[in-house]
Amino acid sequence: MMIDITGDMMMGVLALVCLVALIVAFRMGARVFYRAAVPFTLALFLSLAGLTCWGENGFSIPAYSLMLIFPLLAVELLALNGVMVLIRDGRVSAASGAPIAGAFAIAVLYTLVPQAMEAADNAVVDAVVNLFAFEALWLSFALVALSLCSFAYRIAGREMVPDRKQPYRFILVHGAALSGTRPSPLLMGRLDSAYTMWERQGRRGTIVVSGGQGADEVVSEASVMCDYLRDRGVPKKSLAIEDASRTTRENLELSRSVMDRLAGGQPYRVLLVTSDFHALRCVNLARTMGIDADVMGSATQRDTWLRSIIREFGAMVVRFPWTFAFVAVCWALLLIL
Repeated sequence: MMIDITGDMMMGVLALVCLVALIVAFRMGARVFYRAAVPFTLALFLSLAGLTCWGENGFSIPAYSLMLIFPLLAVELLALNGVMVLIRDGRVSAASGAPIAGAFAIAVLYTLVPQAMEAADNAVVDAVVNLFAFEALWLSFALVALSLCSFAYRIAGREMVPDRKQPYRFILVHGAALSGTRPSPLLMGRLDSAYTMWERQGRRGTIVVSGGQGADEVVSEASVMCDYLRDRGVPKKSLAIEDASRTTRENLELSRSVMDRLAGGQPYRVLLVTSDFHALRCVNLARTMGIDADVMGSATQRDTWLRSIIREFGAMVVRFPWTFAFVAVCWALLLIL
């Protein structure tokens, strides 16, 4: 199907509307953005792909297409992540091997495979490979979108000012790995951000530190977090501990029990404090669980961000697998039409 000028204009307008909607939703806060982020990102991708990568012979990315930026960036992010995890662990593992394999697969899919397809000249093979290429383009686009979102949360976190008339009843800090009996730089960034927000709202509200004891940790993350904040001047009465959780979901579920008890049945708002790359999934999960939460993303060091963003993206893929099925259906509909 050859999209005519009117079709191109419609796709362009749709892409612009989706981009503006995402920006507006982000500025409106978690109550809106958690619902808008995935569907509008998906619609933005489909409109851009329809505008630039669809012609009478089906899906293809022209050599001059700006859409190639996304696979190129994805390959770079995946490869860097895998290499950095490999260097950190000192051995090959699934955590390092999978990103490197993904980078290699995408690179081959967009370089060597098209030449092989042209030589084979098989319609069925062409259709299957084009579907894989379309899915890989969505995966690449989504990875870049999540990376940009993490930087947006980092910037917003620095500028976030709470409402002093209606401060957050609770500031929930998500745990992270320790350095012995001290917070790691990643966890320290979260704690410092929480302390900053607590001060900005007139030292009101309770800081809830959430994190259990990992298999390689000598104490619970929550106890170390509590000691760190006490050393910074937060009084005991302004702190609450949840020290049994091991995952993001458990952070939220178990901390909600603590907050419900302290709130005494009264409604409350929560500020989730976590790392920038983790902010979107964290607040999306909290909102899905019915927690009235906003989120603050603390800045992450570059090497830590590169090691973490792919793992976070993998968790988002597991949480929203339907997006890949939806992309496949759209590809099939466009092919039929």
